[in-house]
Amino acid sequence: MLRVSLMTASLFIVSCTPPEIDPLPFAQASESETPDPAKMGPFAVGVRTVVYEDASRPKPGGAPRILTTEIWYPAVQSTRGAPTVSYDIESQFTEEQQASIGVGTIPLLQTTAVRDATPTRAHGTFPLIIFSHGQAAIRWQSTYYTVLLASHGYIVVSTDHEGGTLYDVVRGQLQDTGVGLETRPQDARLLINRMLRLKSDDPLYGLIDADRIGVTGHSFGAITAFRVAAMDSRVKLIVPQAPFDASLILLDLHMPQIPMQIQGANEDQTLPWDDNVVPTMVEVKKTGKPWSLLGITHGGHFTFSDLCAFDLANIADRVQLDIPGANVRKVLEDGCGPTAPPSSVAQPLINHFAVAFFNGYFKGSRGSLELMTQAQADALGGGPGVATFEKSE
Repeated sequence: MLRVSLMTASLFIVSCTPPEIDPLPFAQASESETPDPAKMGPFAVGVRTVVYEDASRPKPGGAPRILTTEIWYPAVQSTRGAPTVSYDIESQFTEEQQASIGVGTIPLLQTTAVRDATPTRAHGTFPLIIFSHGQAAIRWQSTYYTVLLASHGYIVVSTDHEGGTLYDVVRGQLQDTGVGLETRPQDARLLINRMLRLKSDDPLYGLIDADRIGVTGHSFGAITAFRVAAMDSRVKLIVPQAPFDASLILLDLHMPQIPMQIQGANEDQTLPWDDNVVPTMVEVKKTGKPWSLLGITHGGHFTFSDLCAFDLANIADRVQLDIPGANVRKVLEDGCGPTAPPSSVAQPLINHFAVAFFNGYFKGSRGSLELMTQAQADALGGGPGVATFEKSE
């Protein structure tokens, strides 16, 4: 009788256990799991493009500020094999400029993300990561990084900072960086607010963990990461890439008191290492919070983006791009020249340390934190001398 009861109870428990409807090919990062942070994670990736309006910050003339936003997210496994999204940087130019460039001159930026794929709901909630692009760049400037983050179980949101994009450059509408110091952090905070207040009919509703929010970004986006974290206590981690001197750009704000990973390039000609990364690290270390520092030894400013694939320096000559106060060709070649590590080397290094950092702190993966070593930098670089890495004890 007892045996029958136990069997019945066992069958009842099994029958009431919800089935795994979206099994992963391998486990995501956790206390017991350490997926390779330099490689695609276990999730398929979907992408949506949404347009937010911010009427509280009207442009001259009264029109609302427009935030055209890309959202990459973990999708159901059946997404794999569907047509993937590519981005056309030539579309950012005027019709006249496109004629000067020539059809097919600029290759498409290919990704593994699938447009409007179904988000997965079988694996709980996910951390939210805001990505902020560089000055005169675009929301999808670093898909090698944003798509990979989504594949490891993150919802990654990146907007075009209106007035500071490539679109604005080609039309002579680029705003002063002083304006961006104020507008960009507010853009990022608006994105956080919108993502945490999604309506029940939104595909991503209920999938974001409000207690795990990070910000990362390149160049002016690195400034944004520092400033947002200093303004908004909801931000728990930041990964600034190729930053300005933080002591100069925080202005009246205090250094964020959270774990930080700084990534830079030792041969950055746009924001030189000694003038920007070095003084930033002095201030970061004063916080007493966990920190780490990745240096790409022969990298440059655009080593941290997909832009080197487009040969924009030659394109700039054809269409006479102008960035006030800057030598456009010199700027666009920074990190894209023959002495810089190819993207096949630099991008896995960047991804390894950033994703390991997020996995360690947001997913409790101690094994991921243990992968953050100089030995791993040497292995990924194909030997010593390609990158340096150090971290707090």
